[in-house]
Amino acid sequence: MSSSATISTFQCRVQYLDDTDPFSSVNLPEPARPPLFTYLIDIPLINQLSSVHKVLNAPHKLYRQDGSRSEFGPYLDLDQTLEEQKEELEGYTDG
Repeated sequence: MSSSATISTFQCRVQYLDDTDPFSSVNLPEPARPPLFTYLIDIPLINQLSSVHKVLNAPHKLYRQDGSRSEFGPYLDLDQTLEEQKEELEGYTDG
């Protein structure tokens, strides 16, 4: 028995801020144009984070920050899927 399930995705550009040494006069190369990354909306973000890190080739180690809020709103919960947090993504999607 086979089933053809459609996998829903969310595609966006990803980038990192190199703040490893804010007083350094040497800039590490960062991508001129952020690469596209396709998230699977039904998989928790924590399970996709290492793939994003590889795509970016970021010099940072991955670490977890919980319950934070930036000037633009709350950070996404890494233990949840994008589907569970779709209200947070309103305004960033076409549809």
